[in-house]
Amino acid sequence: MLMFYAEKIALVAGLCLVLYAYLRYWRRTGDGQGLVMFWRRAMALNTVEFKLQRGGIALLLVAVVLRFAQALL
Repeated sequence: MLMFYAEKIALVAGLCLVLYAYLRYWRRTGDGQGLVMFWRRAMALNTVEFKLQRGGIALLLVAVVLRFAQALL
């Protein structure tokens, strides 16, 4: 049961961090098209936004690993 809650918390926290990083980018630049095409290199994140984005992606990855671990147990 603990893994279930850990997975959900990691998923929500990771998603919130990534969205917050993109919100900060949008406020700073006003570049809405860059947000829609976030996979391109045109998005120039500053250091804080980059760290928030990577931390959020890491938490999302942790949530996926926890989901696989739950499925295996």
